[in-house]
Amino acid sequence: MAEIAKARRNPMSVLFVFISVVVFLVARMSDPENVRFLAFDTAELPHRWYAFITYGFVHVDLNHIVVNMLILIWVGVWVERLIGSRRYTVLVFSAIIAGGLSLFIRQTAGIGFSAAAAAIIFYYHCAFPWKRELPLRIPNIVLPIALFVLSIMAIIFGWLPSVGHFPHIAGALIGLIFLTVFRTQHNPIEEDPGESR
Repeated sequence: MAEIAKARRNPMSVLFVFISVVVFLVARMSDPENVRFLAFDTAELPHRWYAFITYGFVHVDLNHIVVNMLILIWVGVWVERLIGSRRYTVLVFSAIIAGGLSLFIRQTAGIGFSAAAAAIIFYYHCAFPWKRELPLRIPNIVLPIALFVLSIMAIIFGWLPSVGHFPHIAGALIGLIFLTVFRTQHNPIEEDPGESR
């Protein structure tokens, strides 16, 4: 949590967490129906055109928001520092929109920051593939490969049908596209004493 607290260095990551948590609390403390208008539902288009973006900040399940916000806190802040807040914002919204398009193509509904989380994971872990930051000092590249393979297998075999595998893949592709474009333009990251990455 110390990372996300450095709002000056990670303003957009802080904002994304704040919006997601506020929407989640409204849903939990009142009724999930109160945030339904923000969710993506192909049947509600074109009336809810804005849902191509807003669905990314809607969570009604505790585990769902915890996983997505931890990715944002532990990985997203570093991507924001690498490419700057403006490019990071474009990355996040591009991934969310790409995830929304995957839902639209499949004529279905969905919520959650997962498409953007996938973009963040794939950007960072493919940018530093041989750093050993995963548990058991496993190289970073193992995580995106494992996630991609599991998503493909889940689609083929119908595993976890309530999980948005297509938005995850769409977000991952956006992360790789952005990495291809911005790899040579990374900002130097000045670490505070005691920090390591």
